[in-house]
Amino acid sequence: MLNQVDQLINVLLDYTAREDERDDAAMDLGLYNDSRALSALAKVGINPNENSTVLDSCGESIAKIMLKQEKYDKELLDRLAAPAKYSAYAFIRETKPEWLNI
Repeated sequence: MLNQVDQLINVLLDYTAREDERDDAAMDLGLYNDSRALSALAKVGINPNENSTVLDSCGESIAKIMLKQEKYDKELLDRLAAPAKYSAYAFIRETKPEWLNI
């Protein structure tokens, strides 16, 4: 049986799912301190052809997980597609601006 994180990852990576479902999954994954969630969000977040709404949510959730893990990964953030990158950096700037002075 799949746990909640696995179910959300499956929805996020299901390109036949509705955009709003995938966006909700991206947002909900940010609630978890889970490396699998971070990997799935990054996989979607680096795709410049992805829907911008989904990218926006992926970026913010990536930042939330980084904060939970206390691990700033500039390389990952810089690989994100523009909407995801903007959202991730905006969230970090708001919550942990000292990371941006590194």
